[in-house]
Amino acid sequence: MDQARPSLKSAEMALTGPADHPMLDMPFHVEIAGRQYMGRGISLVRAGISGLIDPQSAGTERLALVVFRFRGFVVALSIEVRMQEVDAARGTAMLEFLDPLGDHLPQLRHLMNAHIAGDLVTLGDVLSISPPAGARPKTGQPQARRRWLRGLGGTAALLVLAAGLAGLVAVKVVQRVFTVTLATPAVAGLDGRTLAATATGQIDFLNPEAKQGEVAFAIRSNTGQALSVTMPCDCRVQLLGVEAGSTVFAGDPVLRVSDPDAGVVVTGSVPPDRLLDLAQAGSIELGFAGGREVTARLAPDGLGTAAPGEPVPFRLIPTEPLAEELVGQLAEVTLRRSLPGALQPLAAVINRSIPDAEADQP
Repeated sequence: MDQARPSLKSAEMALTGPADHPMLDMPFHVEIAGRQYMGRGISLVRAGISGLIDPQSAGTERLALVVFRFRGFVVALSIEVRMQEVDAARGTAMLEFLDPLGDHLPQLRHLMNAHIAGDLVTLGDVLSISPPAGARPKTGQPQARRRWLRGLGGTAALLVLAAGLAGLVAVKVVQRVFTVTLATPAVAGLDGRTLAATATGQIDFLNPEAKQGEVAFAIRSNTGQALSVTMPCDCRVQLLGVEAGSTVFAGDPVLRVSDPDAGVVVTGSVPPDRLLDLAQAGSIELGFAGGREVTARLAPDGLGTAAPGEPVPFRLIPTEPLAEELVGQLAEVTLRRSLPGALQPLAAVINRSIPDAEADQP
């Protein structure tokens, strides 16, 4: 019943890999960035493909979906690979698995071992489960029923496995495409205004207890001038890492003043290439030390100004009040884009079944 498949030698790709990882000629195909390629041999550490291959893809790292087609169902494995031995003229390439011991290994090893043992036979470009030896002669109805039940159980197990793998792929897609974690953490502090240095020089006078209209600090500039800044209100004052005698540059923060009933906010800076992610985030999550997590939103005037190419300051308002004991603590900022309507049911299932899915830092 087996049908002959094109030999790998016809594509000038030998069925060999590293010494202890021979490649098998079994039917499969690979999907990378929406494009499909025909499989030309696979081992536990790499796979050969053919098709329309971009010559500029050599050495790039991609997420590949390796698909084995069976009669009536498929098994798909998500594997991170590196494009190697790219021959655009012949349309061939070799995919090296970046993590051969990843989550895909048990399923891939099972399929390869079954193919070697003859349990999986090739039918054109699909695979079929081989009937057990001696089962071809006709037998009684009870034995045929038992074989049917065993086959049904095996099919159900593979379907469950395929569904689980599809769920893992969906989690990967949601995390990589719709979730961004900022590389620089933010810091919690009292909501208010920042009094910054008006010139480059040395702090000559510092009085955080000053009342409204009194001098809060004075700077002896490099030109010898004495420049003073008055306290704008009778408010709470937080020193921002300076003291009398400290050297400051124009624009450096010196004091942060807040109303007596001011709440705790979170401030930080975002690189220009992530500014749109922050502005379009459907939800913002803050993770503090100790495992505490809260949600937040961007303040209406929460984006500051910065020179071209420099990080842009932002201010986040937590959706629930934070204790003042968190002032000064760092928080990891995770941005989540709103999912399209068609993916909303999938996201709900993922959040219920895999609440702690691993995070992928682009």
